[in-house]
Amino acid sequence: MDNNNILKIADSFLDFLFVLENNIFKESDLLKKFQNNSDIMKAYFEECPMAPSHAKVILYLMTSNSSSISQIASNLGILKSNMTPIIDRLVEHGLVNKFPDPKDRRILRVELTDKAFELFDAVKAILKESLVKKLSNLSEEELTLLDEHTLKLSEIVKKLG
Repeated sequence: MDNNNILKIADSFLDFLFVLENNIFKESDLLKKFQNNSDIMKAYFEECPMAPSHAKVILYLMTSNSSSISQIASNLGILKSNMTPIIDRLVEHGLVNKFPDPKDRRILRVELTDKAFELFDAVKAILKESLVKKLSNLSEEELTLLDEHTLKLSEIVKKLG
């Protein structure tokens, strides 16, 4: 495919991402949902307000299992010097464990705890509930198309990573 078509696809894909953000994942709406929804979420965020950098680390570890602190910093674009307080705070709140790398004991690895997985499941349930409400406004045909295309789009986007 020529470069002009690839640029056109890149523009369309960015537009699609902005549409998702503005219509499905509005930050202000999400915050309201978390604050007003689940008792688990209310209790957790009262006890431990979460900065975006903390959430990024948790989401990263969801897909990578355990990682070194340097690897997390590099992949998230966070300075390694800033990672230590982030990881320490997550350890303090019982969301991650630190342990020495079995292959090189000088390297510290980080993994999620059961508490982090429970929190993630609670967040996912709230997001899913919100999405179900929005999807219920679509016709049967639109839902079928969305289902088919979402599966295909997911397969393609996974190849970009």
